[in-house]
Amino acid sequence: MPQNSLFENFNIIGNRTLEFMESFKNVLNTNSSVLITGETGTGKELAAKWLHFSDAKRKNKPFVKITIPNISENIFESEIFGYEKGAFTGAISSKKGLIEVAKDGSVFFDEIENASPSIQGKLLQLLEDRLYRKIGDTIYKKTDARFIIATNKNLYQEVQNNNFRSDLFYRLAVIELNLPPLRDRESDLLDIANFYIKLYSSEMGKNISLLTLKDYTLLSSYKWPGNIRELKNFIERSVIFSNDNHTIDLSELSQSNKVLNLDELNTYSYKEYIQKKEKEFLEKALLKCNGNVELTAKLINMSVPFVYKKIKELNCSFPINML
Repeated sequence: MPQNSLFENFNIIGNRTLEFMESFKNVLNTNSSVLITGETGTGKELAAKWLHFSDAKRKNKPFVKITIPNISENIFESEIFGYEKGAFTGAISSKKGLIEVAKDGSVFFDEIENASPSIQGKLLQLLEDRLYRKIGDTIYKKTDARFIIATNKNLYQEVQNNNFRSDLFYRLAVIELNLPPLRDRESDLLDIANFYIKLYSSEMGKNISLLTLKDYTLLSSYKWPGNIRELKNFIERSVIFSNDNHTIDLSELSQSNKVLNLDELNTYSYKEYIQKKEKEFLEKALLKCNGNVELTAKLINMSVPFVYKKIKELNCSFPINML
């Protein structure tokens, strides 16, 4: 079985989400590293797969996922770089590291925020020079793989807190793809929910009705702090306990509704409310950064182009420093 067959079964669901991903198509067919940021459960691994399988040069090459917390520091080098026969006790034969396995495909480092200082140093050298050396070898090898890195933390803030190397951060942040939370994906929320209703209905041999526009208000009024992962788990649980009417019960969402209250609904439409809160948030961030857009982008964990777009879209009144 080809290695990629384990990874290539994925879907970008919803026109808005696909539109957002398509805005990064100029990143394809390059060797530049990509930093994917976003809250837990927003689909960072899915975005990494999209980058790999949409790249004509790499889509038939290996996609190798490396979850940082799953590899302890004492075996990091042997797992990532490999080793030669006799390099240490028990090394009865040579072994390829995951970087060599990836060849000129893609290497996806997930949860980079959990990398120890020692691992951060090794990753910096790898990303900087694209060179690695197997344990027990004296020769460096070059990799043409693309590096895709994911985190659910604000790495700039981690640098300020001395939890992450600044030089590694600036090496990673060549291109940043910040995935919006599920609550900001508007109509795609319904498409994603229905995708999982179809999936779990098929798996469980049930015939569950899809959600319609009349369900959207209740579905979108909940914050979904766990994002797509939480929605997926909610749909799976709902399908399991679906009633004889073959419908999903959304009543528990009304009890957990934390986004809007009735007084605000009398004043704003849902879209107006979100825009108002976005503008307040962005103007406060700009004020804190004295109008410096680059610093503002780092503070709120968004890309600089995204911040400029929002400033124009929301007609922010704070004077902008473009330096």
